[in-house]
Amino acid sequence: MAPNRTVAKLVRFSPEEIARVTERAQICGRTTARYIRETALGALPKARHHADCDVLLRELARVGRDLDRLARFAESAGQERLSSEDRDRLRSALAAHTDALRAIAGERSPQVGGCVIRP
Repeated sequence: MAPNRTVAKLVRFSPEEIARVTERAQICGRTTARYIRETALGALPKARHHADCDVLLRELARVGRDLDRLARFAESAGQERLSSEDRDRLRSALAAHTDALRAIAGERSPQVGGCVIRP
């Protein structure tokens, strides 16, 4: 249960500043007052993700699993079927996919489309 908040403090913002704060609060799914309070007390609110991102993340994870299976196949039974160049390309694609998935699933910042993506 939240403590009884009885003390008010006036904080002045320029119109541009309050617009930025309000936008960040909305991205995090918080009211502007809650966002200001939490960040002033040291919290680092994370941006919530849009429901469409769950579908995207699941699909990317599926693609990654498929790439991982192909890479394992290439390393074992597929030695004679794939050239070393193809195996290297496959490893590189798997690494790039993993990096992209981590960037999307990790800390989030500006919104791109329906998804919030980290730099």
